[in-house]
Amino acid sequence: MKKWLVFVCFCGAAICCNAQAPYSDDYKKDSVDTKSIKFSLLKDTTEWGRPKKATFLAVAIPGAGQIYNRKYWKAGLVYSGIGGLIYSLNLSKDSLARYQSILVSKIDGDTSTIDYYPQLTTAGVTSSRDFYRRNRDVTIIGFVALYAFQIIDANVDAHLKEFDLNDDLALHISPDIMRRRAGIGTYTGLTLTLRIK
Repeated sequence: MKKWLVFVCFCGAAICCNAQAPYSDDYKKDSVDTKSIKFSLLKDTTEWGRPKKATFLAVAIPGAGQIYNRKYWKAGLVYSGIGGLIYSLNLSKDSLARYQSILVSKIDGDTSTIDYYPQLTTAGVTSSRDFYRRNRDVTIIGFVALYAFQIIDANVDAHLKEFDLNDDLALHISPDIMRRRAGIGTYTGLTLTLRIK
């Protein structure tokens, strides 16, 4: 109970935080003209979103912040990750319960208990049980990490809607293959060139 209370307080504090103010006047608009919004996958996503709303939606429903930011492919990744983690959790829980019951039947000390798995040793069953317990725990940590990551992604993506990226700012990547430089010798690598006009 105490952990959930700390988690809820942390999420509430994250929603109330302000970062990187001030914003432009267009960005601070409270009303959105619903007639100008067209829900299309091919629509330009340069309209500005509100980071607090995107964060709140992501906290309330996983993937909703990405949908609010109109990054539908990211919402698909979130839901695919949730599906994969649910599958992994169910597999680990079922296998853990099976190996736990096998271990109990092997070490209960009752001679009338029928051992349905005589080919398995007690050490092997214990090792398998511990393996699936560890997988279950890692899967639960994966749920928490995916939940936190999608909240952070929704917030950062909403903040970056206002970022202006034009032709004056460019990053060029070019290969450097077998060049010779003094003091370094021959090398292979990449050159990153940031051009700001």
